[in-house]
Amino acid sequence: MLRWKKNPRPTGLAGVVAGPQGSELRDGDERYASTGFTSKRHGHKVEGWYWVARNDKAGVPHMNTCSTPLADEKAARAAALAYVRGCIKKNGESK
Repeated sequence: MLRWKKNPRPTGLAGVVAGPQGSELRDGDERYASTGFTSKRHGHKVEGWYWVARNDKAGVPHMNTCSTPLADEKAARAAALAYVRGCIKKNGESK
């Protein structure tokens, strides 16, 4: 079953300067996609959210949407999930 898991916030000084954390789309130990944010400079100002997907074993081709970010992480997660499910369904699996 595909599930989103939020990435942990870095600890120490890295956590002070880190922006929002993305998520990973997983099924057990298998990773299918992840989300991240874009910003013009280092910092916390989010310009948009993108997603990256790939899983060779499940037949999910590489896709990176950083050049076309979405408004929020919820939209990026929904788009990534639809892409992954479409690839898996096309290959005859169900998740």
